[in-house]
Amino acid sequence: ASVPNTPGAPKPDPIVVGDGITRTFGGLTAVDVEHIEIQRGVITALIGPNGAGKTTLFNLLTGFDKPDAGDWSFNGNRLAGLPAFKVARLGMVRTFQLTKVLSKLTVIENMRLGATGQRGEHFWLSMLPPLWRAQEQANTERADDLLRRFKLDAKREDFAGSLSGGQRK
Repeated sequence: ASVPNTPGAPKPDPIVVGDGITRTFGGLTAVDVEHIEIQRGVITALIGPNGAGKTTLFNLLTGFDKPDAGDWSFNGNRLAGLPAFKVARLGMVRTFQLTKVLSKLTVIENMRLGATGQRGEHFWLSMLPPLWRAQEQANTERADDLLRRFKLDAKREDFAGSLSGGQRK
């Protein structure tokens, strides 16, 4: 659907809607958003100078920080006040400007660590490999699929510390 190229124009199918979002640090107002809508299925840019509050807004929307006021939703689910892991479970995830890897582990080992809900993470279950080996194999296969998709499969056994910033993301 065609959307007017005008600030504040209503979006036909917004995936993010927010109202009255504010965040202050001491006497400094970092975020003061009266209304925001982000249309589903399109690339949207948030542009501004350093210190304008762009990262703070993303931190608020994704649960990494708490607002002073405001309400917002993602895909019809209210997100205000939810912690980041619950926001991610609802489907809103983000990448960070700076990535962290365990440099002395391989790329595939780092990717395996990122899989959620691993049975082997629990103390007692970790002592019973038959209960988690199949899941670990599935996680490895998924990681290998992602490496192929992003053309990084040749880096699979390299130390993660050898990857460029773009490759780490």
